[in-house]
Amino acid sequence: KNSENKQFTQIIINEADRLKNLLDRMVGPRDIPTKTNINIHKILEHVRQLVHAENNEVAFIADYDPSVPDIYADESMMIQVILNITRNAVIAVSDIDTDPTIKFKTRTQRNCTINNKNYPLVARIDIEDNGSGVSKEIQEKIFMPMITGHAEGTGLGLSIAQTLVQQHNGLIEFTSEPNKTIFTLLLPITLHNGVDERSE
Repeated sequence: KNSENKQFTQIIINEADRLKNLLDRMVGPRDIPTKTNINIHKILEHVRQLVHAENNEVAFIADYDPSVPDIYADESMMIQVILNITRNAVIAVSDIDTDPTIKFKTRTQRNCTINNKNYPLVARIDIEDNGSGVSKEIQEKIFMPMITGHAEGTGLGLSIAQTLVQQHNGLIEFTSEPNKTIFTLLLPITLHNGVDERSE
């Protein structure tokens, strides 16, 4: 138990450092993504650990495709994107009595069009929950700032997530019905040999 507490403490310290760094970059002059080749499964597992440290009543299912290549992205920004969506999913399942579950699923998708541009290969990350679903009233405007479906929410989580994903030429979509809401993250997979694409 003691070693588990130490582990959670370390996770929280690391997360505080990452958030401070991300905040400095978002409000400061350097808000350009610092991209490197990152493994999306490592990010998902990091978020799963974080969320488990906050709430251990939710079951997580991982359905990962190990053949998904690395994505060229800003690691801290991607953690924030997935964390924001996953925390919303945790809130969505908190009001159900039996087996609150969140599923992380990764696949590759070929010939995908994002914002009128075709990409030969994209990483598709689905974050699925079995909560009550997104109400019809807020579905159209869910990515707008200050829109929230729960009393203690700020309404900034999904808005920030969408902005960060757009900085990576990606997109977040969702489908929702009772007991099955899926937020889908689409990120272009581009081959990089260490050349930074800040000029894009």
